[in-house]
This record gives sequence, structure tokens and C-alpha cells, in this order.
Amino acid sequence: MFAGNNLTFNKKEDKIKTAGYYDVVNFARLVKVPGFYSWGFNDETCPPTSMYAAYNVIPAKKELFLAPETGHWSFAEQRELMNNWLLEKLKGAK
Repeated sequence: MFAGNNLTFNKKEDKIKTAGYYDVVNFARLVKVPGFYSWGFNDETCPPTSMYAAYNVIPAKKELFLAPETGHWSFAEQRELMNNWLLEKLKGAK
């Protein structure tokens, strides 16, 4: 399906209204496992305000690395931090 057709199909009042219920913050309270989170402070796709809202209601143990310079991408250093965090958790799971 062409993007134009898809946009026409989805640009309906009922679909747009329903999409509001799918904000990640509505599911964040269900997270029960530890997590490492990182986002760009200049992200226009997933705005930091939405990300903070979700992060703040996660009940599980969590860590945050905020990247003030990035948008909707990550630096190699962010990925390295995430990978190191995961490796440490996997070592502790033995």
C-alpha cells in the first residue's frame, strides 16, 4: 500500500482519537523488569516530555542516561552504555 493511501485510511477522527490511548505512558506501569533508558533531549518523534512521563511511572528498577545533544537517534556511546548495562545484568543472572 502506498504511504498516501495509508495516510488517507488512517486520517479518520475515530482512529486519531483512539491513537491517544496508545501513548507509552499508559503501559509503563506494567513494566516489572529492570531497564536502562536513554533518549535525546531534542527528539521530535518521541518528545522528552512523553518519555519522562513514561519513565516516571515505571515501578521497576531503572536507570536513565539523557543525551541532551541528540534527537531521534543515539550516539555510539549511548549504545555502549546500554550494552554494558545489559552485560552486567546477564552476568548477575548466573
